[in-house]
Parts: sequence; structure tokens; C-alpha cells
Amino acid sequence: MRGKVLLLGDTGKVGTAVKAALGPRTTVVGCSTRNLDAADLGAVERMIDETRPDAVVNAIAYMGVDNCEKAPDMAFRMNVMMPKLLAQKSEQLGYQLIHFSSESVFSGAKRDFHGESDTPDPINIYGLTKYMADLVVQKGCERHFVLRIPVQFGDSTKGGQLLERMIERARSGEALRVADDVITSPTYSDDVATIVRAALEGDITYGLYHVTNTGSASLHEFVSAAIEVLGLRANVERASYKDFPMVAKLHLVTPLRQEKLPAMRHWRDALATYCARMQLHHAA
Repeated sequence: MRGKVLLLGDTGKVGTAVKAALGPRTTVVGCSTRNLDAADLGAVERMIDETRPDAVVNAIAYMGVDNCEKAPDMAFRMNVMMPKLLAQKSEQLGYQLIHFSSESVFSGAKRDFHGESDTPDPINIYGLTKYMADLVVQKGCERHFVLRIPVQFGDSTKGGQLLERMIERARSGEALRVADDVITSPTYSDDVATIVRAALEGDITYGLYHVTNTGSASLHEFVSAAIEVLGLRANVERASYKDFPMVAKLHLVTPLRQEKLPAMRHWRDALATYCARMQLHHAA
């Protein structure tokens, strides 16, 4: 697209992929913790007023189910009130708003794929705040895209990501223990970014969408697949989520499916592409 995009959260997986996908015709103003406190709503509003963007892409959230249980006020402020402000400013200034939601809006009680037509039923603070944001964005502005995404893999300048942590440990010769009872739809952030670009270019109508690679996998299956594709020698032990004590109640079986968009490639095919890129970077 031509114009200016304010990208909130430009150092994470989704933000990194979106920045790369938008191309040279788009002016991207990137924000992260280095230059914006997203919990300071006044600072967020000033950033929008100074930037005067044609679109805002919000890839910022207060993450981690336990973090949100321990700090519900911060979770509400960043995950609900900040998106609400973005929607209000969209109505005021006329920019398009792309807001990222999460599979965690579902409890997992269905024990099957969740589409856009399924009713959310969050069971923890993180999921509740993400669902509330879905509602305030949809109600707050006309020019919106709410994109629900599952567990991501892809390039990022931030550390601490699940797959990358496991691969680093495998390369160090450590044994790995990964839950086989947490089921998701692993999704490549580069593929998500293609949907963002299509939305900003007017190829998709406003609304709520699930954006996911096809198929589902346990976290154990996902990590094991990456280890195998990369040709690493590592023992990936099966574990239960119960082996990793948590404060929050965890949604366990929440894979997503796309009902409104054409199906994207299978997560294994996307993972092969990502692993090939990782091998090139590692070799360099």
C-alpha cells in the first residue's frame, strides 16, 4: 500500500514480518518498548496525533497467561483500554485499524478447531482481555480488522520465544521437555503478514478473521518437527502442561480454522520454509 503505517510492536514476530511485507511504497513508523510505553495511553495518543497514519497495526499486548493473572490491571489497560483508544482515534482520524487477537479467547472445551462463528468463552484473564478487545475494536470503529492468530513462529528481534528457545537448547545438547496436551495451530508470522498486506491494500473487507496455517499440533509435535527438519540430535521428551506449574487456568485445545479466508498452507510446509531460513542464518 502507499501511505504511512504506524506499527505498534515492530520487534516481535508479527511486527517483524509485517514490516518486511509492506514494501518500499509504505512508510512504516515502528514502535516498541524502546520508544513507547503502551500502558501510557496519553503517550499512545500523542504518537498517533504526531504520526497521522493512514493505518495502525497493533501487535502489542500484555502477554503471558500468568503475567495477566498476577497483574490484571495492567492486562486490562494494555489489552483492552489501549485497543479501545486506537478504535476511537480511528473514528476521529479515519485510519484503518488492524488489531491482533488470540486463540486464547476460547476455553478449549470444544476440543476441536475453532472458527470465526464459534462463541468465545475465555477462562483466564489474558483470554478475557483479548476477547474484550475484540468487542471494543469492532464496536468502536468502522475501518477495522480483528485478526485472531494462534502460536506464532518466525523471525523476531526479541528473545524468549518457545520454538527458538527449544532449538537453542537442542543445539547446546540439552534434553527437551515439551507439553503434548496443549494443542494449537502453529502459524508462520510471514504468512500472517501476507493477510495484513492484503487487508491494507483493500483486498479484504473489514471484520473479524482467523488467520492461521492449516492443521493442528501439540507443542511437543511442533517442536519435534522443527528439530527433525533442522537435523538436530536432541531428545524431545513428552510432558504435560501440569508439569509446568502455573497460576492461570490454561486453555488446552484451541486450534483455529479460517472460515472467511482461503486456506493457507499447512503448518509443516510453513515450518520447512522457516527452518530453511534459520539454517542459512545459522550457517552465516
